[in-house]
Amino acid sequence: MPLTPPPGTRRSPAARERAAGPSIERVIPFAFTAADSSGNDTRAFRDHVESVYGALPDFSWLEDGTAVSYHDMARVIAGELAAELADIDLVITVDGSPDCRHQSFPSCLLSDLMPGDPMLLGISEQGVAGPFTALRVAYDRLADGSSRRALVLVMEQSTLPPDDRAVRPARDVAVALLLGPDGAIPLERPVVTVDGRSRGTAGAPEPAGDGPGGPYAPRADGVVAGAGLTGPLRDTVLARAETGHPCAGVWLALAGLLERADGRPGGRVLIADRDPLLPYHCGLLLTLPAGRAPARVAPRRKELVP
Repeated sequence: MPLTPPPGTRRSPAARERAAGPSIERVIPFAFTAADSSGNDTRAFRDHVESVYGALPDFSWLEDGTAVSYHDMARVIAGELAAELADIDLVITVDGSPDCRHQSFPSCLLSDLMPGDPMLLGISEQGVAGPFTALRVAYDRLADGSSRRALVLVMEQSTLPPDDRAVRPARDVAVALLLGPDGAIPLERPVVTVDGRSRGTAGAPEPAGDGPGGPYAPRADGVVAGAGLTGPLRDTVLARAETGHPCAGVWLALAGLLERADGRPGGRVLIADRDPLLPYHCGLLLTLPAGRAPARVAPRRKELVP
Protein backbone atom coordinates (compact mmCIF):
# COMPACT_ATOMS: atom_id res chain seq x y z
CA MET A 1 0.00 0.00 0.00
CA PRO A 2 1.52 3.36 -0.95
CA LEU A 3 2.08 5.95 1.76
CA THR A 4 0.52 9.28 0.85
CA PRO A 5 0.21 12.61 2.66
CA PRO A 6 -3.06 13.33 4.49
CA PRO A 7 -5.68 15.64 2.95
CA GLY A 8 -4.72 19.27 3.29
CA THR A 9 -0.99 18.67 2.86
CA ARG A 10 0.65 21.34 0.70
CA ARG A 11 1.06 20.05 -2.84
CA SER A 12 2.91 21.20 -5.92
CA PRO A 13 1.29 23.68 -8.34
CA ALA A 14 1.09 20.93 -10.96
CA ALA A 15 -0.83 18.66 -8.60
CA ARG A 16 -3.26 21.45 -7.71
CA GLU A 17 -3.88 22.16 -11.39
CA ARG A 18 -4.76 18.50 -11.99
CA ALA A 19 -7.27 18.46 -9.08
CA ALA A 20 -10.95 18.74 -10.02
CA GLY A 21 -14.23 18.95 -8.15
CA PRO A 22 -15.32 15.47 -7.04
CA SER A 23 -18.34 13.91 -8.71
CA ILE A 24 -20.03 10.55 -8.95
CA GLU A 25 -19.41 8.66 -12.19
CA ARG A 26 -21.35 5.44 -11.52
CA VAL A 27 -23.50 3.86 -8.81
CA ILE A 28 -23.58 0.12 -9.42
CA PRO A 29 -25.61 -2.32 -7.28
CA PHE A 30 -24.75 -6.00 -6.89
CA ALA A 31 -26.70 -8.93 -5.47
CA PHE A 32 -25.15 -12.29 -4.63
CA THR A 33 -26.36 -15.84 -4.11
CA ALA A 34 -24.84 -19.00 -2.65
CA ALA A 35 -23.43 -19.70 -6.13
CA ASP A 36 -21.04 -16.77 -5.59
CA SER A 37 -19.57 -18.34 -2.45
CA SER A 38 -16.07 -19.73 -2.81
CA GLY A 39 -16.78 -22.57 -0.38
CA ASN A 40 -15.80 -20.87 2.82
CA ASP A 41 -14.77 -23.05 5.76
CA THR A 42 -17.82 -22.57 7.97
CA ARG A 43 -16.31 -24.81 10.67
CA ALA A 44 -13.49 -22.31 11.14
CA PHE A 45 -16.05 -19.51 11.43
CA ARG A 46 -18.06 -21.51 13.99
CA ASP A 47 -14.96 -22.03 16.12
CA HIS A 48 -14.18 -18.34 15.86
CA VAL A 49 -17.70 -17.29 16.93
CA GLU A 50 -17.70 -19.66 19.92
CA SER A 51 -14.28 -18.45 21.00
CA VAL A 52 -15.77 -14.95 21.29
CA TYR A 53 -19.33 -15.61 22.53
CA GLY A 54 -19.07 -19.06 24.10
CA ALA A 55 -20.95 -22.19 23.03
CA LEU A 56 -24.05 -21.50 20.93
CA PRO A 57 -26.94 -23.97 20.88
CA ASP A 58 -28.04 -23.34 17.31
CA PHE A 59 -25.94 -22.97 14.18
CA SER A 60 -28.74 -23.25 11.61
CA TRP A 61 -28.04 -19.63 10.61
CA LEU A 62 -24.57 -20.74 9.53
CA GLU A 63 -25.44 -24.15 8.09
CA ASP A 64 -28.34 -22.75 6.03
CA GLY A 65 -26.72 -19.43 5.17
CA THR A 66 -25.32 -18.47 1.79
CA ALA A 67 -21.82 -17.91 3.27
CA VAL A 68 -20.99 -15.26 0.68
CA SER A 69 -18.01 -13.46 2.19
CA TYR A 70 -16.67 -10.01 1.47
CA HIS A 71 -13.80 -11.74 -0.31
CA ASP A 72 -16.34 -13.40 -2.62
CA MET A 73 -18.00 -10.06 -3.29
CA ALA A 74 -14.70 -8.31 -3.97
CA ARG A 75 -13.67 -11.02 -6.42
CA VAL A 76 -16.94 -10.77 -8.39
CA ILE A 77 -16.97 -6.97 -8.42
CA ALA A 78 -13.32 -6.63 -9.46
CA GLY A 79 -14.00 -9.01 -12.36
CA GLU A 80 -17.20 -7.34 -13.57
CA LEU A 81 -15.83 -3.80 -13.26
CA ALA A 82 -12.35 -4.53 -14.61
CA ALA A 83 -12.72 -2.07 -17.49
CA GLU A 84 -13.72 0.72 -15.06
CA LEU A 85 -10.81 0.32 -12.64
CA ALA A 86 -7.73 0.97 -14.78
CA ASP A 87 -6.86 4.36 -13.25
CA ILE A 88 -8.46 4.04 -9.81
CA ASP A 89 -5.87 5.18 -7.27
CA LEU A 90 -8.01 5.04 -4.09
CA VAL A 91 -10.15 2.10 -2.91
CA ILE A 92 -12.25 2.24 0.28
CA THR A 93 -14.21 -0.80 1.43
CA VAL A 94 -17.10 -0.41 3.88
CA ASP A 95 -18.85 -3.11 5.86
CA GLY A 96 -21.46 -2.78 8.57
CA SER A 97 -21.43 -6.36 9.87
CA PRO A 98 -18.87 -9.12 10.54
CA ASP A 99 -17.58 -11.26 7.69
CA CYS A 100 -18.34 -14.98 7.51
CA ARG A 101 -14.75 -15.33 6.28
CA HIS A 102 -13.00 -13.90 9.32
CA GLN A 103 -9.38 -14.69 8.48
CA SER A 104 -8.56 -11.49 6.57
CA PHE A 105 -9.96 -8.27 5.15
CA PRO A 106 -11.31 -7.78 1.60
CA SER A 107 -8.77 -5.03 0.94
CA CYS A 108 -6.05 -7.68 1.12
CA LEU A 109 -7.64 -9.47 -1.83
CA LEU A 110 -8.32 -6.26 -3.74
CA SER A 111 -4.64 -5.36 -3.51
CA ASP A 112 -3.99 -8.31 -5.83
CA LEU A 113 -7.06 -7.86 -8.05
CA MET A 114 -6.83 -4.12 -8.71
CA PRO A 115 -4.65 -2.81 -11.53
CA GLY A 116 -1.87 -0.45 -10.60
CA ASP A 117 -1.06 0.30 -6.96
CA PRO A 118 -4.06 2.12 -5.44
CA MET A 119 -4.21 3.27 -1.85
CA LEU A 120 -6.48 0.88 0.10
CA LEU A 121 -8.55 1.65 3.19
CA GLY A 122 -11.18 -0.33 5.09
CA ILE A 123 -13.97 1.15 7.24
CA SER A 124 -16.07 -0.99 9.57
CA GLU A 125 -18.21 -0.84 12.73
CA GLN A 126 -19.68 2.59 11.90
CA GLY A 127 -23.11 1.32 10.92
CA VAL A 128 -25.02 3.67 8.65
CA ALA A 129 -22.22 6.22 8.90
CA GLY A 130 -19.61 3.96 7.26
CA PRO A 131 -20.36 4.83 3.61
CA PHE A 132 -20.66 8.54 4.42
CA THR A 133 -17.28 8.46 6.17
CA ALA A 134 -15.75 6.65 3.19
CA LEU A 135 -17.19 9.19 0.76
CA ARG A 136 -15.91 12.04 2.91
CA VAL A 137 -12.38 10.60 2.80
CA ALA A 138 -12.66 10.12 -0.97
CA TYR A 139 -14.08 13.63 -1.41
CA ASP A 140 -11.20 15.23 0.50
CA ARG A 141 -8.52 13.34 -1.39
CA LEU A 142 -10.05 14.08 -4.79
CA ALA A 143 -10.67 17.71 -3.90
CA ASP A 144 -7.04 18.41 -2.97
CA GLY A 145 -5.50 16.32 -5.74
CA SER A 146 -4.20 13.51 -3.51
CA SER A 147 -6.19 11.04 -5.63
CA ARG A 148 -7.77 11.28 -9.07
CA ARG A 149 -10.39 8.51 -9.10
CA ALA A 150 -11.84 6.48 -6.26
CA LEU A 151 -13.87 3.32 -5.72
CA VAL A 152 -16.04 3.17 -2.59
CA LEU A 153 -17.35 -0.35 -2.08
CA VAL A 154 -20.25 -0.81 0.40
CA MET A 155 -20.89 -4.46 1.32
CA GLU A 156 -23.40 -6.43 3.39
CA GLN A 157 -23.38 -10.19 3.99
CA SER A 158 -26.26 -12.01 5.66
CA THR A 159 -24.71 -15.14 7.23
CA LEU A 160 -24.76 -13.81 10.80
CA PRO A 161 -25.69 -15.17 14.24
CA PRO A 162 -29.04 -14.02 15.67
CA ASP A 163 -28.94 -10.61 17.34
CA ASP A 164 -32.15 -8.87 18.40
CA ARG A 165 -30.39 -5.53 18.83
CA ALA A 166 -29.15 -5.14 15.27
CA VAL A 167 -30.81 -4.89 11.86
CA ARG A 168 -29.75 -7.99 9.99
CA PRO A 169 -29.01 -7.69 6.26
CA ALA A 170 -31.80 -9.41 4.36
CA ARG A 171 -29.57 -10.34 1.39
CA ASP A 172 -25.96 -10.40 0.32
CA VAL A 173 -25.52 -7.11 -1.54
CA ALA A 174 -22.94 -4.50 -2.43
CA VAL A 175 -22.92 -1.06 -4.02
CA ALA A 176 -19.90 0.26 -5.92
CA LEU A 177 -19.59 4.04 -6.18
CA LEU A 178 -17.05 5.36 -8.67
CA LEU A 179 -15.87 8.95 -8.12
CA GLY A 180 -13.70 11.15 -10.25
CA PRO A 181 -13.35 14.54 -11.95
CA ASP A 182 -15.47 13.65 -14.99
CA GLY A 183 -18.69 12.35 -13.44
CA ALA A 184 -22.11 13.82 -14.19
CA ILE A 185 -23.21 14.05 -10.54
CA PRO A 186 -21.28 16.68 -8.52
CA LEU A 187 -21.35 16.11 -4.78
CA GLU A 188 -20.67 18.17 -1.70
CA ARG A 189 -18.68 17.06 1.31
CA PRO A 190 -20.59 14.41 3.30
CA VAL A 191 -21.47 15.17 6.91
CA VAL A 192 -21.86 12.88 9.93
CA THR A 193 -23.41 14.35 13.07
CA VAL A 194 -23.15 12.84 16.54
CA ASP A 195 -25.85 13.89 19.02
CA GLY A 196 -26.54 16.97 16.91
CA ARG A 197 -22.89 18.04 16.69
CA SER A 198 -21.21 17.96 13.30
CA ARG A 199 -17.96 16.03 12.84
CA GLY A 200 -15.60 17.88 10.54
CA THR A 201 -17.89 20.65 9.34
CA ALA A 202 -20.68 22.84 10.67
CA GLY A 203 -24.33 22.81 9.61
CA ALA A 204 -24.99 19.15 8.90
CA PRO A 205 -27.73 18.55 6.31
CA GLU A 206 -30.60 16.95 8.22
CA PRO A 207 -34.25 16.61 7.25
CA ALA A 208 -36.52 18.74 9.41
CA GLY A 209 -38.65 16.77 11.84
CA ASP A 210 -36.29 13.80 12.03
CA GLY A 211 -33.33 14.16 14.29
CA PRO A 212 -31.55 16.93 16.20
CA GLY A 213 -30.26 20.10 14.68
CA GLY A 214 -33.41 21.42 13.01
CA PRO A 215 -33.90 22.07 9.29
CA TYR A 216 -30.98 21.60 6.98
CA ALA A 217 -29.80 24.49 4.83
CA PRO A 218 -29.79 25.06 1.98
CA ARG A 219 -33.06 23.39 1.15
CA ALA A 220 -32.83 20.42 -1.20
CA ASP A 221 -35.15 19.66 -4.10
CA GLY A 222 -35.68 16.11 -2.86
CA VAL A 223 -34.50 13.44 -0.46
CA VAL A 224 -33.27 9.87 -0.85
CA ALA A 225 -34.23 8.65 2.62
CA GLY A 226 -32.65 5.81 4.53
CA ALA A 227 -34.75 3.36 6.50
CA GLY A 228 -33.55 4.97 9.72
CA LEU A 229 -35.45 8.20 8.95
CA THR A 230 -38.85 7.37 10.36
CA GLY A 231 -40.20 10.85 11.06
CA PRO A 232 -41.86 13.30 8.65
CA LEU A 233 -39.57 14.83 6.04
CA ARG A 234 -39.96 18.38 4.82
CA ASP A 235 -38.95 17.85 1.20
CA THR A 236 -40.14 15.49 -1.51
CA VAL A 237 -39.03 11.90 -0.99
CA LEU A 238 -37.63 10.78 -4.34
CA ALA A 239 -36.69 7.31 -3.12
CA ARG A 240 -36.71 5.46 0.19
CA ALA A 241 -34.46 2.61 1.24
CA GLU A 242 -36.13 -0.69 1.94
CA THR A 243 -35.69 -2.22 5.37
CA GLY A 244 -33.22 -5.02 5.85
CA HIS A 245 -30.17 -3.19 4.50
CA PRO A 246 -28.73 -1.20 7.40
CA CYS A 247 -25.56 -0.10 5.62
CA ALA A 248 -26.24 -0.33 1.88
CA GLY A 249 -29.96 0.50 1.80
CA VAL A 250 -29.87 4.21 0.96
CA TRP A 251 -27.22 3.57 -1.73
CA LEU A 252 -29.35 0.86 -3.33
CA ALA A 253 -32.20 3.38 -3.31
CA LEU A 254 -29.97 5.96 -4.99
CA ALA A 255 -28.99 3.42 -7.67
CA GLY A 256 -32.67 2.75 -8.34
CA LEU A 257 -33.43 6.46 -8.61
CA LEU A 258 -30.59 7.01 -11.06
CA GLU A 259 -31.66 4.11 -13.24
CA ARG A 260 -35.23 5.34 -13.74
CA ALA A 261 -35.80 7.37 -16.90
CA ASP A 262 -38.82 9.43 -15.91
CA GLY A 263 -38.02 12.88 -17.31
CA ARG A 264 -37.13 14.07 -13.83
CA PRO A 265 -35.79 17.65 -13.69
CA GLY A 266 -32.31 18.05 -12.29
CA GLY A 267 -31.70 19.50 -8.87
CA ARG A 268 -30.03 19.19 -5.50
CA VAL A 269 -30.81 15.94 -3.72
CA LEU A 270 -30.05 15.05 -0.12
CA ILE A 271 -28.95 11.48 0.63
CA ALA A 272 -29.76 11.04 4.32
CA ASP A 273 -29.89 8.24 6.86
CA ARG A 274 -29.82 7.64 10.59
CA ASP A 275 -28.35 4.71 12.46
CA PRO A 276 -30.90 2.78 14.58
CA LEU A 277 -28.36 2.05 17.35
CA LEU A 278 -25.40 4.40 17.07
CA PRO A 279 -25.79 8.20 17.51
CA TYR A 280 -25.04 8.94 13.85
CA HIS A 281 -27.12 11.08 11.52
CA CYS A 282 -25.65 11.42 8.03
CA GLY A 283 -26.19 13.59 4.99
CA LEU A 284 -24.74 14.13 1.53
CA LEU A 285 -25.89 16.73 -0.99
CA LEU A 286 -25.42 16.06 -4.67
CA THR A 287 -26.70 17.58 -7.90
CA LEU A 288 -28.56 15.30 -10.29
CA PRO A 289 -28.71 16.06 -14.01
CA ALA A 290 -32.12 16.29 -15.61
CA GLY A 291 -33.63 13.04 -16.83
CA ARG A 292 -31.78 9.76 -16.74
CA ALA A 293 -28.46 9.89 -14.94
CA PRO A 294 -25.59 7.67 -16.08
CA ALA A 295 -25.96 4.84 -13.56
CA ARG A 296 -24.54 1.65 -14.97
CA VAL A 297 -26.04 -1.54 -13.59
CA ALA A 298 -24.29 -4.89 -13.83
CA PRO A 299 -26.58 -6.97 -16.14
CA ARG A 300 -27.04 -10.05 -13.98
CA ARG A 301 -27.84 -7.92 -10.92
CA LYS A 302 -30.70 -5.82 -12.25
CA GLU A 303 -33.19 -7.33 -9.82
CA LEU A 304 -31.93 -4.83 -7.22
CA VAL A 305 -33.15 -1.82 -9.21
CA PRO A 306 -36.89 -1.15 -8.94
